[in-house]
Amino acid sequence: MGEMVLIATILTSMSYTWWQALMLASMFLPVLLAMKYFLPQVKWERTRKKITGIVCLFLSFLVLEYLLLMCCHTWIKSYMDEMPSVLLNPVFLALLLAVLFVTDTAIGKQLDKRFGKTPNSITFFSDRKSVTLQTEQILYVESNDAETWVHTLDGERYRNKTIISQWEQILEDGFLRTHRSFLVNTSYVTQVEPDCVMLGDISIPVSRKYKEVVAAKITTTT
Repeated sequence: MGEMVLIATILTSMSYTWWQALMLASMFLPVLLAMKYFLPQVKWERTRKKITGIVCLFLSFLVLEYLLLMCCHTWIKSYMDEMPSVLLNPVFLALLLAVLFVTDTAIGKQLDKRFGKTPNSITFFSDRKSVTLQTEQILYVESNDAETWVHTLDGERYRNKTIISQWEQILEDGFLRTHRSFLVNTSYVTQVEPDCVMLGDISIPVSRKYKEVVAAKITTTT
């Protein structure tokens, strides 16, 4: 919200009234939310593909922001005035979006560190029944042929049809893929072995493909 007020203040110097500027500034919110959702999902292993994916996504965000600003400006000005040239500058818009994203992400991390992260819940279907779990309750996710099993801290397990790669996107950063068939909650890893990680007495295999990532990330979080 503070960023929106700052942008609105800047826009008041471009012939907009305060309320027009605030409305125009609010057009950055949908794009910022889209960036927060889609950018963390870019997890390709090859650097070139990752960079290409981020660039393509960012260009899409830029086009969307431009369209939102144009529509809002047209509505509040009723075709009477042209949009200020600075808002038509793609470099300016790109920098503004980048600053908003980085600032919002940094503020969110600081708030999580100071006040604790609010538990997230997910809802899915298991054996035709709706199940809602806190992500903190999930110990690991296991893929078994056409089925996926969600294992919880209390020893329960829930069968569903969502593939493990989708679970990897649904769950938070605290979960890490160790094998093509396993996704673990790093908060409960008690030991890291060359070919497995231990979740208490449970051994989860680590394949060669994910060994370096597991060694880099889990050892720094446990």
